[in-house]
Amino acid sequence: MSHQAIQFHLIFGSKAQQQLNELSLQDRKQYHKAFQLLTESGPAYRSLRTHRYRYKGGEIWGSSASMAKRFFWQYLENKTILITSLDSH
Repeated sequence: MSHQAIQFHLIFGSKAQQQLNELSLQDRKQYHKAFQLLTESGPAYRSLRTHRYRYKGGEIWGSSASMAKRFFWQYLENKTILITSLDSH
């Protein structure tokens, strides 16, 4: 099995890290798979269903980890992505 080169580096904000720590193992696995796709293929990877949201202070992006699970993030310098929070519905 070959692994793709990492295109993006992810870092987790304290809120996102706390939310991940509180999830069940199964839910964490779903997010982990989405984070892996994001690092290897970038936000344009189709199954992530990424959308940009603009607000007065800038913009934030949202991507899907599953049909009911999303995570929000921001671009930083040098292909670094800051995961800011998780959400489910």
